[in-house]
Amino acid sequence: MVLQNLIAEAPVLAGSAAVVLVMVGLAWALGFRAKARLDEPALRRLAEAEGAALEHGVIALDGRAAFALLRGGKIMVARVMGDDVSVRIAGAGGVRLALTQGRLSAAFADLGFPPLHMAIEETPPWLAKLAEGQG
Repeated sequence: MVLQNLIAEAPVLAGSAAVVLVMVGLAWALGFRAKARLDEPALRRLAEAEGAALEHGVIALDGRAAFALLRGGKIMVARVMGDDVSVRIAGAGGVRLALTQGRLSAAFADLGFPPLHMAIEETPPWLAKLAEGQG
């Protein structure tokens, strides 16, 4: 009985699966996939859009996150979100840094903003100094 019901419903299930595959393919073709990448010129533009000037920045190996020090001592974090970029600026005292071999983690005093975790090629001296100054 169960097998008969399954066989009877097979064309409907196959049709539904085909429609879902067509919709996913169409979304892909229209560009609904992550495209944005961060680089130094993008960081400069983001800082300027926030009314600040970039002093130093480090970009994740995958180009999807960045951590920057702005003039005046503020911190900027940028994250790629689909084809757009989310930016958060905080005072240096509102960010707790952790540096390990090839990784940067930043936790924010604002609990509503998720921590940043990113892989980096090497730790720049300015970032090491900033992390040391917290302790």
